[in-house]
Amino acid sequence: MSKRRPSRRKQKDQQPSFFILDQFSLTEIQKWKVLRDKILSYHWEYYSSLAYQRSKITDNIRAALVEAAEGPFPFTGWQRIVKYKYTNAPLSVAGSLTDIGGRFNIGDIDPARFTPFPALYVAADRETAMVETLGQGGAEQKLSGLEFALTKTDSISAVSVRGVLESVINLNNLERLDRFVRLIKDFVVAGKLTHLTQESGWVPPELIRTLPQFKEAMLHRDWQQWANLYEVPIASQIFGQLVMSAGIEGIVFPSKFNGHDNLAIFPQAFVGDSVIELAGEIPTTVKVRRLDASTAKNLS
Repeated sequence: MSKRRPSRRKQKDQQPSFFILDQFSLTEIQKWKVLRDKILSYHWEYYSSLAYQRSKITDNIRAALVEAAEGPFPFTGWQRIVKYKYTNAPLSVAGSLTDIGGRFNIGDIDPARFTPFPALYVAADRETAMVETLGQGGAEQKLSGLEFALTKTDSISAVSVRGVLESVINLNNLERLDRFVRLIKDFVVAGKLTHLTQESGWVPPELIRTLPQFKEAMLHRDWQQWANLYEVPIASQIFGQLVMSAGIEGIVFPSKFNGHDNLAIFPQAFVGDSVIELAGEIPTTVKVRRLDASTAKNLS
């Protein structure tokens, strides 16, 4: 008598309920952890080495940045995009302190080692504000920044702002930062870092020696990856900290998507007549409508 073939239902029930995409051993996991710790240690040493060298010329750096600053810088009809939960506080800087922070400010990377400081980001027009806020995945998605922004289903609010800052660093006028770059161009990375580089075969990060290198570092397209991967601030965040500490109230920089202007504002540095305020009709639920030297100190 021939064997009875199993029913299709039984065959289906015997199909595995999962698929193995990858597998690795405990030893491999331990090796990866050692390598990760080694990489993080390397970048902490790298950051610390440059921070020490900057600390030795703090006054010179401050003077060079003050000399490079321009002002006053008035702006009207600029745009700010905020997540819907911040609709009643469009001038809040809370969003800039979440996660790693913004291009020119430090967020929650590691508060014990890197003191967070906020920034308020606005753009010269609505499209630029949209792509800067929502279009960060455009390159990976093979879409333009605006196309990617329009695919996002996030609830947002767009507001018009105006104001004037007494002093800004304008990255469109790069030659004004020549003195600053000359101060840092001779920084070196040696000692333990040199040994780690030779031992591991890693290619060390490129130090800034020229104005074009400085501009490239400030406008790096994938700036978020650095802090996420290595748990230290990227060059543009460090520069923002230096600018803010020098008492300069903002940084004008072109969008990586369309070249239109953005403005990173440091309200805690406001002095004199510097102000940013909401324009047009404002809902009664919005309590803070204007930031100036007196009100910006309590901003959250």
